[in-house]
Amino acid sequence: MILQWILKLLGGDLASAFSRAWEAKLRADNDADRIKAEVSIKAIEAQMAAQVENAAVVREGMQHKAFWIPWLIAAVPCAGWFGWGMMDSAFGGSLPNVAALPPQLKEYADIVFANIFYVGGGVAGAQLIAKAIGGRK
Repeated sequence: MILQWILKLLGGDLASAFSRAWEAKLRADNDADRIKAEVSIKAIEAQMAAQVENAAVVREGMQHKAFWIPWLIAAVPCAGWFGWGMMDSAFGGSLPNVAALPPQLKEYADIVFANIFYVGGGVAGAQLIAKAIGGRK
């Protein structure tokens, strides 16, 4: 139970589906059930490989300066919009109101804004790891 929760947290539904497929293979009473579980395992492995490939494409793209230009064009106004809303709330609504984003733009802005925190968290984590490694010497 705890292992499945950890797998779902770390790997999402694919990891828990992979775990269930392996359990089904181990519990298989006959060859048909075992083959069915093996096919499920192969399909899940293919999905995991596709996710790894997609992540590699994004990592490769992030190495180029041209990637960061459109990202900043989207992220800076999104962060400013959110910051203005936070300041308006902090000052009791005395600032001019922040316009609500259209639904299509709001969906995109939510993704961009969440990624700002993911990038910041990744950088902070990398700095902590680097400090820990540097402190050992």
